[in-house]
Amino acid sequence: MIRHWSFVICYWSLIIGHCSLVFAQDASFTASVDKNRVAMGEQFEITFELTGMGSGKNFRPPSFNDFLVLSGPNQSTSMQIINGAVSSSISYSYILQPRSEGTFTVGPATIEYGGKQLHTQPVTIEVTKGVPRPKQQARQSEDANLMKQIGDNLFMRIMVDKTRIYQGEQLTATYKIYARVNVVNYKMSKLPALTGFWSEDLEVPKQIQLTNEIVNGKQYRVGVLRKVALFPQRSGTLQLDPMEVTCVVQMRLRRRGNDWFDQFFNDPFFGNVKNVEYKVQSDPVTISVVPLPTNNIPQSFSGVVGKFSLEAWLDKRQTTVNEPVTLKVKISGRGNLKLLEAPQIIIPADIERYDPKISDNISNQGGRIAGSRTFEYLLIPRHAGEQRIPSFPFSFFEIEKKEYATLTSPEFLLTVEKASGTVSTPIVGISKEDVKLLGEDIRFIKSGSISLRRKGESFVGSAIFYACSISPLLAFAGFVFYVKKHEKVLGDVAALRIRKARKIAQKRLVQAKRYLQSMKKEEFYAEVSRALWGYIGDKLSLSPADLSLELVRQRLESRGVANEAITKLGSTIEQCEYARFAPSADSLEMDQVFSEAIELIATIEEQLR
Repeated sequence: MIRHWSFVICYWSLIIGHCSLVFAQDASFTASVDKNRVAMGEQFEITFELTGMGSGKNFRPPSFNDFLVLSGPNQSTSMQIINGAVSSSISYSYILQPRSEGTFTVGPATIEYGGKQLHTQPVTIEVTKGVPRPKQQARQSEDANLMKQIGDNLFMRIMVDKTRIYQGEQLTATYKIYARVNVVNYKMSKLPALTGFWSEDLEVPKQIQLTNEIVNGKQYRVGVLRKVALFPQRSGTLQLDPMEVTCVVQMRLRRRGNDWFDQFFNDPFFGNVKNVEYKVQSDPVTISVVPLPTNNIPQSFSGVVGKFSLEAWLDKRQTTVNEPVTLKVKISGRGNLKLLEAPQIIIPADIERYDPKISDNISNQGGRIAGSRTFEYLLIPRHAGEQRIPSFPFSFFEIEKKEYATLTSPEFLLTVEKASGTVSTPIVGISKEDVKLLGEDIRFIKSGSISLRRKGESFVGSAIFYACSISPLLAFAGFVFYVKKHEKVLGDVAALRIRKARKIAQKRLVQAKRYLQSMKKEEFYAEVSRALWGYIGDKLSLSPADLSLELVRQRLESRGVANEAITKLGSTIEQCEYARFAPSADSLEMDQVFSEAIELIATIEEQLR
């Protein structure tokens, strides 16, 4: 009987394995073009086709940086039954137009099929100048006229609420587009480098809301593309670099004939229009940053600028030994709350204090960064008695008054009573998870049989005597060694950031995955961007104000990271920034960005070791 079942299992295993092998072998994934040689201004079609017994997933197109994507991906499927065998095919096609002359290679596309990843072969495209013909010359002249018309009626501006500010003060930059032509689509092709600023994107409507404005006597339709809160991190002259946007403008064409037939078809009803791609760029803006006053700087000042209030409270004023107490400090107001550091609180030596838990409630609505940051300290009293927690200061530079301000918390008196059935002996090195066990690990001395010794035998000089004499010294030395090592680890903030960089980035990517699944486009790209920037900043020990693609490239190259990974990092971060403000998003593209972010962090982590 056992042999029979063994035979059956082996038989079906072979059948299933054979089918899987056939399933994988029957698949083909190819790339084809309708022509390999095209002239400038000419269009061509590239198609990626998967043929097999099933469907694929996670299609990833190659980069089309050398071409203008006019259409795509256009997806189509087909199915065939030949001699009872079913086969299907799915194709992804794009209409492309070359950007410049030369020979270019379209890289391989990838797709998952049968548990494996298939790749197409690269395709070479030769782009020639073309032979100028009368019709082509007329078309070029017409295109030049269209570009001039667009340039005269489309521009961008960076609007700032002030051009002279204090270091650390909020500056709001609004990127506006002005149009007297019909802009049907746009994408941000170059985001400005905000060197010297800590930036936070402000909320703007996902669909551009147009208003009317008069500029130089002409009426324009105006839309807000982006709004950013900027906090200068150093004094001097800083510059907001230009932002570049690629617009698709719909222009109406006119026939050249003068007869009644041409005039009839020039009527707008017949939709004689052409979509023209046009790049528009804002002018740079110079900001003068004034340093903070150097007179009367409070000792508790840590660089925060704005307007704030301070609250502090204990969750209880009476407790017992080893019973935890929570001290909460809440700082509310307007300013860069994310740069707030924990206040310097002096805690009595008889109370053990843990690093604070930080929680934020920050809003950027209305064009200003405002809200609160709360620091939650866990305190554990180790001795009975009256414990006094002195008041502590919090200082900031108040913009309205142009002077430093200091807020002071109240003083707290904590009454600590001796716990029943416990001994109030200090316990060192306990974790927060062990707090619940305090009071249970010290028991009463058990009664029972005791060891006896002969009368007159001296304890002094015995082995036990020497052991008891030496053990406290050894214990104290071990304790000092542990404390010194612990302080060194805690003091090395840079090393701590480096060690936890990947773990923090992975947590952010988990959150990004949730946004991906619920198709929250803007939140997804923002979280992936934060994960990559945060990981690089922690790994390279760079502050947020110093983070720039150029500096990151230099640091990674000096650390031996491959140029391919560095380039991919930059393109992925830029893609996240562009996609956040693009009018539409593709789930396939979002999934690709997510996978690339995971691979990038793993690659850089490996190469930085």
